Amino acid sequence: MAASNLLYAKVKQGIIESIDNKEYRPNTKIPSEKNLCDTYDVSRITVRKAIKELVEEGILNTYQGKGTFVINEKIENELLEVGGFTDFGIDNNRNTKQITISCEVVSSERHCTKLNVPHNSKFLKLLRVMWLDDEPFFIDCSHIPLDTYKDFDKKYRIGDSTYRLLREEYKTNVLKDDKVIHVKMAGSFESKLLKCSVGEPLFYIQKLGLDDNNNPVHTSELFCRANRVSLTINNKS
Repeated sequence: MAASNLLYAKVKQGIIESIDNKEYRPNTKIPSEKNLCDTYDVSRITVRKAIKELVEEGILNTYQGKGTFVINEKIENELLEVGGFTDFGIDNNRNTKQITISCEVVSSERHCTKLNVPHNSKFLKLLRVMWLDDEPFFIDCSHIPLDTYKDFDKKYRIGDSTYRLLREEYKTNVLKDDKVIHVKMAGSFESKLLKCSVGEPLFYIQKLGLDDNNNPVHTSELFCRANRVSLTINNKS
């Protein structure tokens, strides 16, 4: 192995060990390139190569003008299973919050078909960023049919749990869903909201929420950072 590869592997392993022994904690900034060069007695090119691979492996993330940070551990895919985001936080003792980007009543023929409501029906369209443990986690664009859930737009308050409102006001529980999962690259809009790099891989999830009678309740389009979630598939008979 070339000497340069040995040096870069040494830096990479050293950073991993510092993360494992909690010297570098999740969501904290690692030392600057200059400090790492001094610590390992290597060039900036070597340090940058080690950091680049750790970013690609989902261990570090680099923010322009801010530095390089340790990424939180990946969240298993139960977060993307049926159930509201607020409920997930409560059940798993995690801090959650949502930031509403827009809340408006709209028309959408595409969603009329998906949600089995009459032509020209109105929807409450909610565009939110869901945060987990002080970090933007995914973008959620939901459509809730106002023909089915009358005055939902008037009863909903910014920051409310939509699933809780559906349960308490409309006696509707979202108990299952259908999902289609794609991988897309973050554009400037997604990178700004998720504080990630343009071009970073995202899971793009199209979700149709269903009640216990298989009636469609809402649609959601989610953009989630692929290096923050592990998805698993369970085949059940």
